[in-house]
Amino acid sequence: MAFASNKDTNGAQIYVSPSGSDDAAGTISAPLKTVAAAKEKLKALKGTPGADAGATVWLRAGTYPFAETLRFTEADLPNVTYAAYNGEEVVFSGASEITGFSEETVNGVRVFTKTLAPDTDDVNFKSLFCGDKQLPVTRYPETGYFTVKDICPADDLWTPENTPWELTLGQRSFYADPADLAVAFTNPTDVQVRILHFWHDELMYLTGIDRQTGKLSLSRPSAMLIRNIDRYYFENVFEALNAPGEWYFNRATNKLYYVPEANETADALTLRASSLERLVEIDGVSGIRFKRIRFTETDWTVPTPCDWWSGWRVEADIDALQAALDVRGAVEVQYADGVSFTNCEFINLGADGVKFLNGVTNSRVDSCLFRNIAATGVYVGGANCRPGEPDCTGGITVTNNDISGYGRKFFCAIGIQVTYCDGAEISHNEISDGYYTAISDGWVWGYGYQLTNNIRITDNLVYNIGQGWLSDMGGIYTLGIQPGTVISGNVFHNIAADPGEGGYGGWGIYLDEGSSQILVEKNLAYACGSDSYHLHYGKNNTVRNNIFALSAESQIRTVSRFEGHKTADFTGNIILTDSGLPVFSYLQDPAAYTAEGNVLWDLTNGENVFVNPGGDRGKAVRLKKAQKKKLIGSNTVADPGFADPQHFDFTLNADSTAVRNGFETWDYACAGTVTGTTVGFSLSGGQTAYNDHAVATAAGEQKVCPYCGNIHNGFFGKFVAFIHKVFQFFASIG
Repeated sequence: MAFASNKDTNGAQIYVSPSGSDDAAGTISAPLKTVAAAKEKLKALKGTPGADAGATVWLRAGTYPFAETLRFTEADLPNVTYAAYNGEEVVFSGASEITGFSEETVNGVRVFTKTLAPDTDDVNFKSLFCGDKQLPVTRYPETGYFTVKDICPADDLWTPENTPWELTLGQRSFYADPADLAVAFTNPTDVQVRILHFWHDELMYLTGIDRQTGKLSLSRPSAMLIRNIDRYYFENVFEALNAPGEWYFNRATNKLYYVPEANETADALTLRASSLERLVEIDGVSGIRFKRIRFTETDWTVPTPCDWWSGWRVEADIDALQAALDVRGAVEVQYADGVSFTNCEFINLGADGVKFLNGVTNSRVDSCLFRNIAATGVYVGGANCRPGEPDCTGGITVTNNDISGYGRKFFCAIGIQVTYCDGAEISHNEISDGYYTAISDGWVWGYGYQLTNNIRITDNLVYNIGQGWLSDMGGIYTLGIQPGTVISGNVFHNIAADPGEGGYGGWGIYLDEGSSQILVEKNLAYACGSDSYHLHYGKNNTVRNNIFALSAESQIRTVSRFEGHKTADFTGNIILTDSGLPVFSYLQDPAAYTAEGNVLWDLTNGENVFVNPGGDRGKAVRLKKAQKKKLIGSNTVADPGFADPQHFDFTLNADSTAVRNGFETWDYACAGTVTGTTVGFSLSGGQTAYNDHAVATAAGEQKVCPYCGNIHNGFFGKFVAFIHKVFQFFASIG
């Protein structure tokens, strides 16, 4: 690709280099040393004739260490571009180096150690890096999970009678099986416990351990109910230090332990530690642009509750109930127009990547690479105000980005999250390898006012989301009334929720509470752990010309809460199922939906297609029976003509029945980043096919009987299925 040079830019130009001096002139031959010095030099130009027209800070190759956050305010010069000079590799890092290690044997393995000096060394870090990798803290058990044995109501902050929300009691302890506490735990108050449940993962420190009873006391109340089916494990455990790359820091003695790789030596080892959460903060100045910069190596902190959602959370010190909302950003922007990040990289970050907050307008994140992000990749959300008010955020573009490995510290984080926004384009992003929802849009549960409208979510490629960690998620997740919002041209596959007891909800397209006036068209959703499409409750949505295929429970779950009004029209879709799984489920109230003009087919059983009036798979009925009961309209039962659906090739043949019926084809290859572009520094766009990484989702060993729609278990059940097959044979020959 061609890179910008100083010949392409008018206005003031300043040069910066890691080998420069902040006493220098800032020219290409005498560059400054720090970005902060360049910012201050430009600030002095503010108010002079022509200064507001723009300026460029050219950054020469190298790493720029940030000991503190770089803050832009209304006092700074607007319309300034910070760009890598001539395509050189520029890195903004929040870490400092640690060297001078010695070798010991710890826990039976070779370990490098160093005792840090609080007067000269950073001893507040929780993130450690080596080379281009973030190093993992220790985990106990090293694989798998423990299960909560029991709860302790006497320690709860609230009772069921006075709880501010039905899914929390503010639990401050729980009981483990004493057998799971065999490890001694050096410095137990530095040990963290992570609990996985619902759509949230709790992360607290231990404040007490009773090894006789198994009682574990927690540093803050739980945000959601802890149950005796919940999984949990411990982090930052000295006794589990044994695998190459792992580390542990004893905060009582300031001694750092690192298990080396086979080829590493203590005298040559350099690690980098970070205690800085935020690299850049923009507040009150417009037109700040970053081009081809890598933002990397920041730390995480325990989230402090935001008071704008629920005041009781602040008083009780409870973190966000969903989506890791309280986590700060490595880059944060508010009250600014025209801020942009182009071809940047966000790697090994302890917070959100980019966070657009109140009063951000006409700003964008374009062609950027995100890897190993502790929380959300890109967050967009101002106040839930009226359009045009100062706190209103709108006109945001998030396009052609590759986001993989998000939610690495806060599992319930989102790939791209839009809360309150007056218009946005979320397009051509590739999002993968997260533990919760990929794209979230809207932030009002129900039919109340929300600013969010005219959100175009188009041509995104989403896969390998959820991975069995949490519940209640989607490739796309929406909330509330959203006039003008369109979900189109996207591909969603392999979204998988917690498969254990209490786990549920890995949906491709998930319209949650109050989702209304949304157009869902020309999307491909397949191989999801639950359903390809699900609506909780809402009004007047249109779901047309999509492909819903081969998901593990049903393909379309029409609605979960019936409220006596139209929720959605399902027309012109191709719905492909397998092994007798329903094409539609939750059909109790035909007034809540229209389901007609679709093409239906069962990959194994052909025209033996079932629908499920309720949610119990054992209660499925044949399509004709459902039509007689007027649960569903007229649909075409025929092979739609996919090229190779068993291997997730959903290209339609030239003589496709669906096309003859009026189905409008589109190019699935358009989903994801754009061919011919560069993402980040060097990643070629458009290289991931729409069905790369696709795997079949297990529908369970139980299969719906293709003759009666029920599930037959055991020997007697198999006999019943055989009898049904015999009756079906004689019925077929008259």
